[in-house]
Amino acid sequence: MKRKIILASHHKLATGLADTLNFISNNAADVTDLAAYMDNIPVDQQVEKLMGTISDDTEVIVLTDMLAGSVNQQFFKYRERPHTHIISGMNLPLALAIALEPADKEITSERMEELVKQAKEAIVYVNEMTVEADDDDE
Repeated sequence: MKRKIILASHHKLATGLADTLNFISNNAADVTDLAAYMDNIPVDQQVEKLMGTISDDTEVIVLTDMLAGSVNQQFFKYRERPHTHIISGMNLPLALAIALEPADKEITSERMEELVKQAKEAIVYVNEMTVEADDDDE
């Protein structure tokens, strides 16, 4: 089964994330970005056109920028499509983890929950971190 990762956002967030993901992962996955509201094409038409190009036997992972946003709302109707996962609140750790998942087997819902949990744990208020001194640091 093929796997396609779709990064979708308002404006250029998805485009930048896709570029960074491809750079860090050395193009490890089939990544497509959808940058909504960059032209006069309605986002619902952009989503329908994109999803219409994907075969039924392709696993699709959609990462969107905001849960209540219009971009996520347009992908919402695809949540019952077989082999499809839709996650809002995309970030680089999540996108990278998904891109590096073994491509020879489908990602289960349970595994996707684990990946989302790990991505949430990567969001840290750094000011509250304590640093332990290491004897090797100078």
